[in-house]
Amino acid sequence: MSKKIVEVVEAYERKFNPSDTERGLKIAHKEIAKKVKSLIEEKKIEPMKIDMKELYRKLVEDMDLEENIVSSAFPSISGEIISSVIIEGYQSFPKDVEKLVRSVPSKLKTSLVAGWTAMGDFGDPVKESEPADEIIPPDEKTHTVKNHLYERIISVTKEAIFFDQTGQLLDRARQIGERAMQKRQKIIFETVCDVNSTSLSNAVLYSTGNANLLTTNPLDTAGWEAADHHLTGKKDDKGEPIWVFGDMPVLIVAANLKSTARKLKLNQYGPLGTANLDANLAQNAFDYVVNPYLAVSNTSWWYGAFNRQFRWEDVWAFTVMSRNGEQSEDGFKRRIINQTKASFYGGCGAADTVWVVESNA
Repeated sequence: MSKKIVEVVEAYERKFNPSDTERGLKIAHKEIAKKVKSLIEEKKIEPMKIDMKELYRKLVEDMDLEENIVSSAFPSISGEIISSVIIEGYQSFPKDVEKLVRSVPSKLKTSLVAGWTAMGDFGDPVKESEPADEIIPPDEKTHTVKNHLYERIISVTKEAIFFDQTGQLLDRARQIGERAMQKRQKIIFETVCDVNSTSLSNAVLYSTGNANLLTTNPLDTAGWEAADHHLTGKKDDKGEPIWVFGDMPVLIVAANLKSTARKLKLNQYGPLGTANLDANLAQNAFDYVVNPYLAVSNTSWWYGAFNRQFRWEDVWAFTVMSRNGEQSEDGFKRRIINQTKASFYGGCGAADTVWVVESNA
């Protein structure tokens, strides 16, 4: 891997003849970084198999550039490699949680979201030449979603390169990407399960007053049927069915209820816990997701059309940026070769209360 990158560096430095001007050097390094990025995207280079220490030796030490690292291609190349590893870690993390929300763009720190449970039907036929009625969500059905910035930086120092014997540098970069996606998932899980009662404009989401809290059935055949019937009969404030099962419903459980959820979904016969040969009506009638942040003793479960009730707002999606560390005074003092910043800006909240029920029997 290192040999292929060195060949790219040599070819581009010859092409742009950077020894003549500082500008030529910068252009060459920019083009080299673009080429390395292209090779990574085309799967011709595997970032996790690159020996950063060996690459540093060939591009810096062998070129006698240790006192002037910014004159080498190493900072630009290492930034591209680390960025790609961070992104790969982010993208490869399990994404079951994504089915629980609908993602929407946003440009606000706090968004005012309109609830749509009181819209009623589509109205009477419109006569020719007459204007159509406008559907305006009532003010009392609006909720807020607060968005926040999440950001971390990884710095590559001379020491990190020199003492990296086992590829820990790139492994840490991969973990940054994973932790970013994990943070997003934790926010979503806490929202859809209403941890700390922050999902619905800082009001309790699941309650008897909102008609979305069931307290009599544990997770079994009878419990599933009760939740399913409850949601099937849901109507908006004007008495119109909301058709909650337009999408495949989802069941959220803690780890200790995973086996029960799996049996309920896959068993051919039911009810659970009996020798009854009646058909299991729950078979393949829903998807399930395990919430790893719930206590293993948690017996509560949630069921419904989550992505109709919850939204994730993207002020900006996951972004990775790099810069040469010695471009800053602090970077010079700390012998930073490259800094890479990973960030996302967003938030999650409930737009309504009718699409999901909680059962905490």
